[in-house]
Amino acid sequence: MVSVEDGDEKKQDGCCKVFWKFMFSHIGLCAMVVLYSVAGGFIFEHLERENEKAVCTESLDEYVPMQDKTLENLKKVILENNLNTDAMMIQMKSILQTFRNNSLAIGYDGRNCDGYGEPNGPTYEWSWAGALMFSVTVITTIGYGHIAPKTFWGRLVCIAYSLLGIPLMLLCLANIGDVLADIFRFVYSKICCCGCCRKKQKDKVVSIKPTSEEPDSAWNDKTKIIPNNKAPMGTEFSKIQDDSTRPKIKTVDIKTLNKTDLANRNMAIRNQPMIVDDDSDDEDDDFDEKKVTVPLTVTLVVIFGYIMGGALLFGLWEGWDLLQSAYFCFVTLSTIGFGDVVPGTDFDNPQATAQLILGAIYVLFGMAILSMCFALMQDEIISKCTWIGQKLGIVDKEQDDD
Repeated sequence: MVSVEDGDEKKQDGCCKVFWKFMFSHIGLCAMVVLYSVAGGFIFEHLERENEKAVCTESLDEYVPMQDKTLENLKKVILENNLNTDAMMIQMKSILQTFRNNSLAIGYDGRNCDGYGEPNGPTYEWSWAGALMFSVTVITTIGYGHIAPKTFWGRLVCIAYSLLGIPLMLLCLANIGDVLADIFRFVYSKICCCGCCRKKQKDKVVSIKPTSEEPDSAWNDKTKIIPNNKAPMGTEFSKIQDDSTRPKIKTVDIKTLNKTDLANRNMAIRNQPMIVDDDSDDEDDDFDEKKVTVPLTVTLVVIFGYIMGGALLFGLWEGWDLLQSAYFCFVTLSTIGFGDVVPGTDFDNPQATAQLILGAIYVLFGMAILSMCFALMQDEIISKCTWIGQKLGIVDKEQDDD
């Protein structure tokens, strides 16, 4: 008798299996990547936002005394060199160069640090949109470097976040890339190839139809190959029945039969039907279409189209020229990520948040499309190399078809 607790445990185990099966499916992996990126945006915003304001205030506290001292030195030079203009210009130039170098070392950019969060105040770099963009660049290994965590906990969490997020992203790209490649290959075979790729007829049934007037040697001459696993309606020999007492149907490999074997079987099963089935193709009855490979030109056109589409969009939003926008898209999708050109860095622009979110979406979709294109290119290159090997006699054609 099964107890209630055992039934509950089995039910829980079944739910767990269903849950993990869904999580590691294509939809589950995509959902995990999206949720992981969104969660990273909230985490890094919480860890780094207040520190951003603190760093700004600290740099301002260093900048103000240096600015006042520079003004005093300029005033002193002007008062001491009323008539000597050349000496005054040399001294003033030296003072301004020192001020410039110290300002760059401090890193103060002139923001009103007390105005963070105010309507007319400066915008946080570590807003949720900025942190989301940072999270996406981390797990995709792009790493622009335009913003980076500076707190102890921010850097520690960044390490842990990368260790888990990068393998998750690679796993998702591998799965989604294969699925998109299959979809693109199917569409290409149906539309671009105009349905010229047909299914292979692998299944072969050999039906032997001896008669009482024919000699035993005529069995090999009356073999007939019939596709689609169907025998003619009027065939006398359509099944094999073993002469033993077991009611089983016995199949015989046509390759192993010779004239002597056929003659012996003729005496035993003269009045019994026969099927000789070539079982060399006992494979799954899946979509066994002729192998379709997408040309490299088509794949390169897809990559070029996605890059140029992003270039036009970011050029319109950021005011970049076409080359600068295309350069950003290529550097991003190739995961080079120099960080010299990044969207949404003009925080005075009211559309900066939307640009950062759009950039994150563009990166995620672009990586999936690039993975798809790489899979298609790999299949095409292997197909071409195999064809060349067959022409040169290096690769056996029959062995490759098997």
